Order: sequence, then structure tokens, then C-alpha cells
Amino acid sequence: LVERLHLDFVRAGAKFDAGAQKRYAAIMGRLAELTTTFSQNVLGDETAFTLLLSHSDLSGCPPDLVAAARQAAAERDMAADDHVITLSRSLVEPFLTFSDRRDLRERAWRAWTKRGELDPQRDNHPIMREILKLRAEQAGMHGYASFADYQTADTMAQRPARVMELLENVWGKAKVSANAERQALEEFVASHAAEGDEAVDIQPWDWRYYAEKVRQSRYNFDEVELKPYLSLEA
Repeated sequence: LVERLHLDFVRAGAKFDAGAQKRYAAIMGRLAELTTTFSQNVLGDETAFTLLLSHSDLSGCPPDLVAAARQAAAERDMAADDHVITLSRSLVEPFLTFSDRRDLRERAWRAWTKRGELDPQRDNHPIMREILKLRAEQAGMHGYASFADYQTADTMAQRPARVMELLENVWGKAKVSANAERQALEEFVASHAAEGDEAVDIQPWDWRYYAEKVRQSRYNFDEVELKPYLSLEA
């Protein structure tokens, strides 16, 4: 415990001289500001983006998603029959899973993966660059070659190379699993395609949708039917 407390004090800059302590405090304060702004920008994009849906656009969406989309529209003072999908995880993930509209799934997915850069006023790229620069300076003040070295020194891994070794090992197995799942999705799409249908090249915005179809086909498992039994209100 004493060693832990000592290390915490050292990492807080206790061994620095007065000038270095002042600079270190400025770095940590600025990093706190930047990380908060980063999160606020992501949240801002999540709430600002709206995908307006008509009744025909709701094909495949379960009743609870339709109700949530209607509630999201009501909160934005939209018309009584309007529905919207925002980038809130509770809306966009089920929409990507159940919506029959591939074009709308693509729009939602592309917006989802660009949170923090959808609006120039909330662009996180310059924030990330400044964070990286300050973290490198922070690590250097402690005598480390990089922030990765600084961050891992106080962990079981102890150095970045061990972390990369673990990640690469996991990545290889994950890639095999992902390729097998992709093949299953492609086989499902091909087996359910009507004669003359154009072949579907599985894209990221298709993955959840067809994975759910495969799950229902293989295991007769319907997430929508199960949900009422897992309600927190029960």
C-alpha cells in the first residue's frame, strides 16, 4: 500500500521542481478539459443527428423501437406521426439490427461511425492531436519514451510490446471468427434471395441485420420476444 501511494505521488509530479510541477499541472488540467470536450462533442453529435422516418421506413422495426423513435420525435416537437432515429445507442443499434431498409441502415451507420466529426463545431480531430501531444509531453517528464510506455509501466503488461502481443494473438482468432460469421451471413443471404435478385455484398451496416436473421433461423431465437421477460421493471 505504501509503495502504491508513493507511486501515485510520483506520478502526480511530487518529485518535480517548482517549474516542472507548474507545467505538469497545466498539462493535466488541459487534458481534463480536452477529454471532457471530446466526450461532449460525441454526445452532441449523438443527440443532434436525426434520421426522420415515415411509416413505410419503419419496416422490420419492433414495436418498442417504433415507440422509442416516436418518443424521440416528440421530444424534438415534431409532428404527431413523425419518428426519428438518433445516434443514441438505444436507438441506433436496434435500428441497425431490425430495419429492413438497407439504405437507411447505411445512413445511420455512417453517421454513427462519424460521431465527433459530423459538425465542424464538434470536430474531435484537433482535440485528439492536442491530447496526443500533451500525453507525449507528460510521459517524457516522467522519463518514458512514449505515453504507451508510461501507461503500461504500472500494469501487469509492464511494456507496450506485451500489450501488442496479446492484441495480435486475440486479433488473429477474432478475424477467423469474423470471417466464419461473414460466410454464414453470405450463405443465408444467398439461400433466401429470390430469383433475379441482385447479389448482396455484406457491408458493415448489414452485419447486425443479417446476424439477427441467422440467429432466428438457426436457433428460433427472437430477441424481441425475449425482451419483456428481462424488463428492469419486473
